[in-house]
Amino acid sequence: MRIKTDRHLKLRIGFKGATEGRKQFLPAVDVDTDGTWKTMTFNIDLSKLNGIDKERVSRIYLSFSGNGKVCLDDLNFLNKFPTLYNFIKVLKYDMFGRYLLNSAIISLSVVIGNMIFSSMVGYTFARKKFFLKEALFAVILGMMMIPPQTTIIPVFILMKKIDWIDTYWALIVPALVTPFGIFLMRQYIEQIPKSLDEAAKVDGANDWQIFWRIIMPLSKAPLAVLGINVFIGAWNDLFYPLILTTSKEMRTVQLGLAMYQKLNTDWPSLMAASTIAGLPVMIVYLIFQKRIIAGVLQGAVKG
Repeated sequence: MRIKTDRHLKLRIGFKGATEGRKQFLPAVDVDTDGTWKTMTFNIDLSKLNGIDKERVSRIYLSFSGNGKVCLDDLNFLNKFPTLYNFIKVLKYDMFGRYLLNSAIISLSVVIGNMIFSSMVGYTFARKKFFLKEALFAVILGMMMIPPQTTIIPVFILMKKIDWIDTYWALIVPALVTPFGIFLMRQYIEQIPKSLDEAAKVDGANDWQIFWRIIMPLSKAPLAVLGINVFIGAWNDLFYPLILTTSKEMRTVQLGLAMYQKLNTDWPSLMAASTIAGLPVMIVYLIFQKRIIAGVLQGAVKG
Protein backbone atom coordinates (compact mmCIF):
# COMPACT_ATOMS: atom_id res chain seq x y z
CA MET A 1 0.00 0.00 0.00
CA ARG A 2 0.94 3.66 -0.35
CA ILE A 3 0.58 5.53 2.92
CA LYS A 4 1.20 9.01 4.30
CA THR A 5 1.09 10.03 7.99
CA ASP A 6 2.00 13.25 9.79
CA ARG A 7 3.31 11.48 12.90
CA HIS A 8 4.28 8.09 14.27
CA LEU A 9 1.35 5.63 14.44
CA LYS A 10 0.76 1.95 15.02
CA LEU A 11 -1.14 -0.10 12.42
CA ARG A 12 -3.08 -3.27 13.16
CA ILE A 13 -4.60 -5.44 10.41
CA GLY A 14 -7.67 -7.51 11.30
CA PHE A 15 -9.75 -10.18 9.58
CA LYS A 16 -13.26 -11.57 9.88
CA GLY A 17 -14.41 -14.92 8.48
CA ALA A 18 -17.64 -15.45 6.57
CA THR A 19 -19.15 -17.55 9.37
CA GLU A 20 -17.75 -15.74 12.44
CA GLY A 21 -19.25 -12.75 14.23
CA ARG A 22 -16.01 -11.41 15.68
CA LYS A 23 -12.84 -10.08 14.13
CA GLN A 24 -9.22 -10.82 15.02
CA PHE A 25 -6.17 -8.57 14.66
CA LEU A 26 -2.54 -9.33 13.99
CA PRO A 27 0.18 -7.71 16.13
CA ALA A 28 0.66 -3.98 15.58
CA VAL A 29 3.42 -2.59 13.34
CA ASP A 30 5.01 0.87 13.44
CA VAL A 31 4.21 3.36 10.67
CA ASP A 32 6.07 6.67 10.26
CA THR A 33 6.36 8.32 6.84
CA ASP A 34 7.42 11.88 7.87
CA GLY A 35 4.47 13.37 6.03
CA THR A 36 5.46 12.01 2.59
CA TRP A 37 3.98 9.23 0.47
CA LYS A 38 5.76 5.91 0.92
CA THR A 39 5.11 2.44 -0.42
CA MET A 40 5.02 -0.07 2.42
CA THR A 41 4.71 -3.86 2.31
CA PHE A 42 3.45 -5.96 5.21
CA ASN A 43 3.84 -9.72 5.46
CA ILE A 44 0.64 -11.25 6.82
CA ASP A 45 0.80 -14.67 8.46
CA LEU A 46 -2.76 -15.96 8.81
CA SER A 47 -1.54 -18.97 10.78
CA LYS A 48 -1.33 -16.66 13.81
CA LEU A 49 -5.11 -16.23 13.73
CA ASN A 50 -7.28 -18.87 15.38
CA GLY A 51 -11.03 -19.15 15.38
CA ILE A 52 -11.80 -17.66 11.93
CA ASP A 53 -12.41 -19.29 8.58
CA LYS A 54 -9.15 -18.44 6.78
CA GLU A 55 -10.42 -19.82 3.45
CA ARG A 56 -13.40 -17.46 3.34
CA VAL A 57 -12.37 -14.08 4.74
CA SER A 58 -15.31 -11.71 4.41
CA ARG A 59 -13.80 -8.46 5.76
CA ILE A 60 -10.38 -6.89 6.31
CA TYR A 61 -9.86 -4.12 8.87
CA LEU A 62 -7.13 -1.47 9.23
CA SER A 63 -6.86 0.10 12.67
CA PHE A 64 -4.49 2.97 13.55
CA SER A 65 -3.65 3.86 17.15
CA GLY A 66 -2.43 7.34 18.06
CA ASN A 67 -3.32 10.92 17.10
CA GLY A 68 -2.62 12.00 13.58
CA LYS A 69 -3.76 12.09 9.96
CA VAL A 70 -3.50 9.02 7.72
CA CYS A 71 -3.82 8.84 3.91
CA LEU A 72 -4.01 5.50 2.07
CA ASP A 73 -3.75 4.73 -1.64
CA ASP A 74 -3.24 1.70 -3.92
CA LEU A 75 -4.03 -0.98 -1.33
CA ASN A 76 -3.37 -4.48 -2.71
CA PHE A 77 -3.27 -7.98 -1.22
CA LEU A 78 -0.99 -10.46 -2.96
CA ASN A 79 -0.28 -14.13 -2.31
CA LYS A 80 3.32 -14.85 -1.45
CA PHE A 81 3.29 -18.09 -3.45
CA PRO A 82 1.23 -19.24 -6.48
CA THR A 83 -2.02 -20.77 -5.33
CA LEU A 84 -4.90 -22.83 -6.70
CA TYR A 85 -7.24 -21.50 -4.03
CA ASN A 86 -9.55 -19.72 -6.50
CA PHE A 87 -10.09 -22.96 -8.44
CA ILE A 88 -10.74 -24.86 -5.19
CA LYS A 89 -13.13 -22.15 -4.03
CA VAL A 90 -15.10 -22.20 -7.27
CA LEU A 91 -15.40 -25.99 -7.32
CA LYS A 92 -16.02 -26.50 -3.61
CA TYR A 93 -18.11 -23.54 -2.48
CA ASP A 94 -19.74 -22.21 -5.67
CA MET A 95 -21.17 -25.54 -6.98
CA PHE A 96 -19.14 -25.48 -10.20
CA GLY A 97 -18.34 -29.13 -9.62
CA ARG A 98 -22.06 -29.89 -9.94
CA TYR A 99 -22.35 -27.65 -13.00
CA LEU A 100 -19.44 -29.47 -14.65
CA LEU A 101 -21.07 -32.82 -13.94
CA ASN A 102 -24.38 -31.66 -15.45
CA SER A 103 -22.70 -30.33 -18.59
CA ALA A 104 -20.61 -33.49 -18.94
CA ILE A 105 -23.64 -35.78 -18.68
CA ILE A 106 -25.65 -33.71 -21.16
CA SER A 107 -22.83 -33.13 -23.66
CA LEU A 108 -21.61 -36.74 -23.74
CA SER A 109 -25.16 -38.08 -24.06
CA VAL A 110 -25.89 -35.70 -26.94
CA VAL A 111 -22.62 -36.60 -28.68
CA ILE A 112 -23.23 -40.35 -28.41
CA GLY A 113 -26.84 -39.92 -29.56
CA ASN A 114 -25.83 -37.89 -32.61
CA MET A 115 -23.07 -40.29 -33.58
CA ILE A 116 -25.54 -43.18 -33.56
CA PHE A 117 -28.86 -41.69 -34.72
CA SER A 118 -27.53 -39.07 -37.16
CA SER A 119 -25.37 -41.78 -38.74
CA MET A 120 -28.37 -44.11 -39.03
CA VAL A 121 -30.47 -41.43 -40.73
CA GLY A 122 -27.56 -40.40 -42.94
CA TYR A 123 -27.01 -44.05 -43.94
CA THR A 124 -30.68 -44.38 -44.86
CA PHE A 125 -30.59 -41.28 -47.07
CA ALA A 126 -27.31 -42.35 -48.68
CA ARG A 127 -28.10 -46.01 -49.40
CA LYS A 128 -31.87 -46.51 -49.50
CA LYS A 129 -34.50 -45.49 -52.03
CA PHE A 130 -37.93 -44.48 -50.75
CA PHE A 131 -40.82 -42.16 -51.58
CA LEU A 132 -40.10 -38.39 -51.27
CA LYS A 133 -36.49 -39.07 -50.31
CA GLU A 134 -35.08 -35.85 -51.80
CA ALA A 135 -37.98 -33.76 -50.52
CA LEU A 136 -37.45 -35.00 -46.96
CA PHE A 137 -33.73 -34.31 -47.22
CA ALA A 138 -34.50 -30.78 -48.44
CA VAL A 139 -36.71 -30.29 -45.38
CA ILE A 140 -33.80 -31.41 -43.15
CA LEU A 141 -31.50 -28.91 -44.86
CA GLY A 142 -34.12 -26.22 -44.35
CA MET A 143 -34.21 -26.99 -40.64
CA MET A 144 -30.55 -25.93 -40.42
CA MET A 145 -31.67 -22.36 -41.17
CA ILE A 146 -34.22 -22.24 -38.34
CA PRO A 147 -32.79 -20.48 -35.26
CA PRO A 148 -33.27 -22.35 -31.96
CA GLN A 149 -35.12 -19.37 -30.46
CA THR A 150 -38.10 -20.11 -32.69
CA THR A 151 -38.42 -23.71 -31.50
CA ILE A 152 -38.05 -23.17 -27.77
CA ILE A 153 -41.78 -22.48 -27.19
CA PRO A 154 -43.09 -25.80 -28.63
CA VAL A 155 -40.18 -27.65 -27.00
CA PHE A 156 -40.98 -26.08 -23.63
CA ILE A 157 -44.69 -26.92 -23.95
CA LEU A 158 -43.86 -30.53 -24.87
CA MET A 159 -41.37 -30.91 -22.01
CA LYS A 160 -43.90 -29.48 -19.57
CA LYS A 161 -46.67 -31.85 -20.69
CA ILE A 162 -44.48 -34.92 -20.21
CA ASP A 163 -43.11 -33.51 -16.92
CA TRP A 164 -39.50 -33.26 -18.05
CA ILE A 165 -38.87 -29.64 -17.01
CA ASP A 166 -35.75 -29.36 -14.82
CA THR A 167 -34.49 -32.84 -15.76
CA TYR A 168 -31.64 -34.17 -17.89
CA TRP A 169 -34.14 -35.56 -20.40
CA ALA A 170 -35.31 -32.08 -21.39
CA LEU A 171 -31.76 -31.07 -22.34
CA ILE A 172 -30.69 -34.36 -23.94
CA VAL A 173 -33.60 -35.82 -25.94
CA PRO A 174 -34.37 -32.79 -28.22
CA ALA A 175 -30.69 -32.67 -29.27
CA LEU A 176 -30.08 -36.39 -29.95
CA VAL A 177 -30.41 -35.84 -33.72
CA THR A 178 -29.32 -32.69 -35.55
CA PRO A 179 -29.82 -31.66 -39.19
CA PHE A 180 -26.09 -30.90 -39.51
CA GLY A 181 -25.23 -34.41 -38.33
CA ILE A 182 -27.61 -36.00 -40.84
CA PHE A 183 -26.26 -33.86 -43.68
CA LEU A 184 -22.61 -34.53 -42.79
CA MET A 185 -23.00 -38.30 -42.48
CA ARG A 186 -25.14 -38.64 -45.61
CA GLN A 187 -22.63 -36.75 -47.76
CA TYR A 188 -19.72 -38.82 -46.44
CA ILE A 189 -21.43 -42.23 -46.66
CA GLU A 190 -22.34 -41.54 -50.28
CA GLN A 191 -18.59 -41.46 -51.05
CA ILE A 192 -18.06 -44.98 -49.65
CA PRO A 193 -18.18 -47.49 -52.54
CA LYS A 194 -21.43 -49.45 -52.68
CA SER A 195 -19.47 -52.51 -53.72
CA LEU A 196 -18.56 -52.96 -50.05
CA ASP A 197 -22.25 -53.20 -49.17
CA GLU A 198 -22.90 -55.64 -52.00
CA ALA A 199 -19.98 -57.86 -50.99
CA ALA A 200 -21.27 -57.92 -47.41
CA LYS A 201 -24.77 -58.86 -48.59
CA VAL A 202 -23.31 -61.74 -50.58
CA ASP A 203 -21.73 -62.96 -47.35
CA GLY A 204 -25.15 -62.83 -45.66
CA ALA A 205 -24.89 -59.53 -43.75
CA ASN A 206 -28.08 -57.57 -43.07
CA ASP A 207 -28.47 -53.78 -43.11
CA TRP A 208 -27.60 -53.38 -39.43
CA GLN A 209 -24.42 -55.46 -39.77
CA ILE A 210 -23.38 -53.50 -42.85
CA PHE A 211 -23.98 -50.22 -41.04
CA TRP A 212 -22.22 -51.20 -37.82
CA ARG A 213 -19.30 -53.27 -39.17
CA ILE A 214 -18.52 -51.49 -42.45
CA ILE A 215 -19.97 -47.98 -42.61
CA MET A 216 -19.22 -46.87 -39.04
CA PRO A 217 -15.53 -48.00 -39.00
CA LEU A 218 -14.96 -46.21 -42.32
CA SER A 219 -16.61 -43.01 -41.04
CA LYS A 220 -14.27 -42.18 -38.16
CA ALA A 221 -13.22 -38.84 -39.65
CA PRO A 222 -16.76 -37.39 -40.07
CA LEU A 223 -17.77 -38.87 -36.73
CA ALA A 224 -14.90 -36.95 -35.10
CA VAL A 225 -16.00 -33.73 -36.81
CA LEU A 226 -19.60 -34.37 -35.80
CA GLY A 227 -18.62 -35.26 -32.24
CA ILE A 228 -16.56 -32.15 -31.55
CA ASN A 229 -19.11 -29.82 -33.17
CA VAL A 230 -21.98 -31.31 -31.21
CA PHE A 231 -19.93 -31.34 -27.99
CA ILE A 232 -18.98 -27.67 -28.32
CA GLY A 233 -22.57 -26.74 -29.11
CA ALA A 234 -23.97 -28.70 -26.17
CA TRP A 235 -21.26 -27.57 -23.75
CA ASN A 236 -21.62 -23.87 -24.66
CA ASP A 237 -25.42 -23.90 -24.82
CA LEU A 238 -26.91 -21.25 -22.54
CA PHE A 239 -30.36 -20.64 -24.01
CA TYR A 240 -32.02 -24.05 -23.56
CA PRO A 241 -30.72 -24.70 -20.02
CA LEU A 242 -31.89 -21.22 -19.02
CA ILE A 243 -35.45 -21.97 -20.19
CA LEU A 244 -35.76 -25.67 -19.37
CA THR A 245 -34.18 -25.75 -15.89
CA THR A 246 -35.38 -24.08 -12.70
CA SER A 247 -33.24 -25.41 -9.84
CA LYS A 248 -29.66 -24.51 -8.99
CA GLU A 249 -28.69 -28.19 -8.98
CA MET A 250 -29.62 -28.59 -12.68
CA ARG A 251 -27.63 -25.63 -14.00
CA THR A 252 -25.04 -26.30 -16.67
CA VAL A 253 -21.57 -24.80 -16.52
CA GLN A 254 -22.37 -21.96 -18.95
CA LEU A 255 -25.55 -21.03 -17.09
CA GLY A 256 -23.69 -21.22 -13.78
CA LEU A 257 -20.91 -19.02 -15.19
CA ALA A 258 -23.44 -16.44 -16.42
CA MET A 259 -25.13 -16.33 -13.02
CA TYR A 260 -21.76 -16.20 -11.28
CA GLN A 261 -20.65 -13.26 -13.42
CA LYS A 262 -23.88 -11.40 -12.72
CA LEU A 263 -23.83 -11.87 -8.94
CA ASN A 264 -20.08 -11.85 -8.22
CA THR A 265 -17.41 -9.17 -8.60
CA ASP A 266 -14.56 -11.39 -7.38
CA TRP A 267 -12.43 -11.29 -10.55
CA PRO A 268 -9.87 -13.97 -9.57
CA SER A 269 -12.69 -16.44 -8.85
CA LEU A 270 -14.50 -15.41 -12.05
CA MET A 271 -11.36 -16.00 -14.13
CA ALA A 272 -10.88 -19.39 -12.47
CA ALA A 273 -14.49 -20.31 -13.26
CA SER A 274 -14.06 -19.21 -16.89
CA THR A 275 -10.91 -21.34 -17.21
CA ILE A 276 -12.69 -24.37 -15.79
CA ALA A 277 -15.61 -23.84 -18.21
CA GLY A 278 -13.33 -23.64 -21.28
CA LEU A 279 -10.86 -26.39 -20.39
CA PRO A 280 -13.01 -29.44 -21.40
CA VAL A 281 -13.57 -28.02 -24.90
CA MET A 282 -9.82 -27.63 -25.43
CA ILE A 283 -9.17 -31.16 -24.16
CA VAL A 284 -11.80 -32.64 -26.51
CA TYR A 285 -10.33 -30.75 -29.46
CA LEU A 286 -6.81 -31.97 -28.68
CA ILE A 287 -8.09 -35.55 -28.59
CA PHE A 288 -9.99 -35.34 -31.90
CA GLN A 289 -7.81 -32.89 -33.86
CA LYS A 290 -5.98 -35.61 -35.83
CA ARG A 291 -9.30 -37.12 -36.92
CA ILE A 292 -10.61 -33.69 -37.92
CA ILE A 293 -7.52 -32.85 -39.97
CA ALA A 294 -7.63 -36.29 -41.58
CA GLY A 295 -11.28 -35.72 -42.53
CA VAL A 296 -10.49 -32.35 -44.12
CA LEU A 297 -7.53 -33.71 -46.07
CA GLN A 298 -9.48 -36.76 -47.20
CA GLY A 299 -12.08 -34.53 -48.82
CA ALA A 300 -9.47 -32.26 -50.38
CA VAL A 301 -7.15 -34.78 -52.04
CA LYS A 302 -8.18 -36.37 -55.35
CA GLY A 303 -6.74 -39.34 -57.14
